[in-house]
Amino acid sequence: MLSQWVQSLQQAVRDRKARSPLTTEVPTLTIEQAYEIQSAGMEIALGAKDSLCGYKMGLTSRAKQRDVNVYEPIRGYLLSSMEIQKGDAVVRDRWIHPRVEPELAVVLKSPLGEGATLRDVIRSLEFAGPALEILDSRYENFSFSLPDVIADNTSAAGFIVGRTNWIDRLNEIGRFGVSIRKNGAVERTGAPAAVLGDPLLSVVGLARALGREGKRIEAGMVVLTGGITASIAFEKGDLIESLWPGEDLSFRVV
Repeated sequence: MLSQWVQSLQQAVRDRKARSPLTTEVPTLTIEQAYEIQSAGMEIALGAKDSLCGYKMGLTSRAKQRDVNVYEPIRGYLLSSMEIQKGDAVVRDRWIHPRVEPELAVVLKSPLGEGATLRDVIRSLEFAGPALEILDSRYENFSFSLPDVIADNTSAAGFIVGRTNWIDRLNEIGRFGVSIRKNGAVERTGAPAAVLGDPLLSVVGLARALGREGKRIEAGMVVLTGGITASIAFEKGDLIESLWPGEDLSFRVV
């Protein structure tokens, strides 16, 4: 039965057409089943010659965790086809109703899995710098339950990673101010500490969750640690800019 929902979500991606949440048809869908659907979707992508290049984290706000009574971040996967190089134009028609949010991106120089600690993450860090994540829910009006969004790979659609490496400023990163603008107007402001109080804790949570499945964060993979601000929608013609200490990330939508 789960294969039916896997194919339905894949069809929504191909057609760029939103559908109703899975739980409107399967109200008993569990988080475990949702991750099975997510994993099956990844296997389809890998079978089509895409490649796994990292992971993204969601539900990294303590307030949001309390709202849904789930006290661990959720996760999705990142594919090489999702990466957009800094300076490239972003093609609006790739997606259904895209949104964007600023995040801290991390890359490790050695793998981490089960039993990972914050010290392990710090010791393994190769890169910690600015990023933008593009979200695109396959559900109508970006409306869904927790199992729905997990099955939909936590709305993963695209990402851009900057070149500034703050690895020597780890004690300051949480306080860094970031703003995101659309067409010159400030839409959101925030700081990385919004992610679990310390975005590196998001990496710890990811490593432990993968470890329970016999997997790990491999060296060189990108980890998007979680949204720093609420996301904003964009359309053709928009200019999106995020301003960070030492670097601005921006893209024009075509």
